[in-house]
Amino acid sequence: MISASIENIIKMFNWDIITRMYGSSHNSVIGFLSSEWIKKSSDHSVLDGAPSPFVGKGRKGQKNADILLCKGDKPFIVVEVETTVVKYLEKIDSIADYMENTKDYEGVSFGLLVMLNYTNGEGKYKHNWHDAKEYAISKDIPIAFVSIEKSKADLGDTVLDRLKRRNEYYPWETSNIDYWIYGSDRKIIKGNLLIRNNAN
Repeated sequence: MISASIENIIKMFNWDIITRMYGSSHNSVIGFLSSEWIKKSSDHSVLDGAPSPFVGKGRKGQKNADILLCKGDKPFIVVEVETTVVKYLEKIDSIADYMENTKDYEGVSFGLLVMLNYTNGEGKYKHNWHDAKEYAISKDIPIAFVSIEKSKADLGDTVLDRLKRRNEYYPWETSNIDYWIYGSDRKIIKGNLLIRNNAN
């Protein structure tokens, strides 16, 4: 799929909803993508816990994408959601494996890697997607990155704020959502997905 078409699909999602999700958000983001996709069309469905791209090799060593967003009777978008920077390349490999298995995954048009980054947290969570971009280009597959950057919130003393302090993930809130796309036409498109930022 060409870059402009991927961008149109990515922009269909109401990403501002993410700003009201606190904590690690991994499961919440998967739920967000699933519900947003399904409500766009009666022809859309979601396969949660996608089967491995490798068939007949047993469970050992298999890697499974988080979800497949489906269109009609075929998979359409393979999705990975990741918080740890060192796993980005591994997730790109996973997406590539699905796209290369055209027999079992006919219909997959591009991959979506959602990155959850803590801008002033531990190093393993800090945003650094330069290497991931270069690696995706080397794989030459249609792919979109969505980078959800989080920063520590200035918490008060409400009941909810006190609860947020009780877990290392909870004090973080979304501060920015950027995207980067590399399509089958080998064009790169990038931008921001927060309506509140684009309205300025």
